[in-house]
Amino acid sequence: MRAMPPQFWLWVAVVLGGFLVVYFRIAQGQLESAKGGVMAKQRAVARSLGPKILPFRDKVERWTTELAGAYPGNFTAPQASFDEISKQAGVYLRLRQSNALSAPKIRKAAASSLHDGFTSCFFVRKPDEDPTRGRKCMRLADCDSGLVCNEYDVCVPPPRPYNLRLAYRALRVLSTEWTDEVHEAPSELAVTAYGRDLDAVTRNDVPVAIEMLSRAEYFTLVLDEDPAEGLPRELPDAGETHEERVQRVPHFARVGIWRLANDEPLLRFRTEAKATVVPVGERVVRRQETVAAQQRQANGCVVALAVKRALAPSGN
Repeated sequence: MRAMPPQFWLWVAVVLGGFLVVYFRIAQGQLESAKGGVMAKQRAVARSLGPKILPFRDKVERWTTELAGAYPGNFTAPQASFDEISKQAGVYLRLRQSNALSAPKIRKAAASSLHDGFTSCFFVRKPDEDPTRGRKCMRLADCDSGLVCNEYDVCVPPPRPYNLRLAYRALRVLSTEWTDEVHEAPSELAVTAYGRDLDAVTRNDVPVAIEMLSRAEYFTLVLDEDPAEGLPRELPDAGETHEERVQRVPHFARVGIWRLANDEPLLRFRTEAKATVVPVGERVVRRQETVAAQQRQANGCVVALAVKRALAPSGN
């Protein structure tokens, strides 16, 4: 090694440095090409999905922020029919009022919207609709096209009312946050993962969202106001979200219903979600998680029954 002239090592360093420069330029070019391919597919999805869902999303978000603002008082349109609203295809969304004051907050909080005590007590389910029966799943990709993986981890047709959370999941790949993540991906492997995510959404979420939103006749919105004393304390080992903690205790809730065909407001209603759960039978459930869930469902059902009375022809 000592016998090697200094010029040799200089040329070795030059060749190695040149190789590394060329390698990284080629790798960077391949990475940028992969990102460009994913973004091209995203633009194609936006062209097909955007005109069908984005106007619907913008309209719903406008209604949501209006209902979350200063409350002008209860209103029921004379033509509003509980029988029609509860049985026809519709869209449902439930949020905390504090998460419904702007479009970015709505889009983020929509992931927590689930079917609950309100939907169980207000909407009429078809006899053959059983959310617990079907093929087991862990994610939407495990289900056949046109089916969704519900909260019971079962593949089922999209339930009525259609939970707008599923549409927001489809729209996630069109968000600026998703685009920024693709641009900042550090490797081709990461870009490939985003591409697969886009393919899965295009194959599963998008067709369901388009079909259900095109069939929907009504939009029902429930906004839970935080109690005057603030967010309830967290129960140990209950695993509750902030939304579930609010729904567990007595609080006021706002409900809005619109007819989608002509953007007609049918109902604006505010009532207290306060129910008393009376255990019956010899065995009383004492597990905190179960007791909290029962109270949430009961509170939601109280709101649904109050809305049902407001929509009754006699107003009783």
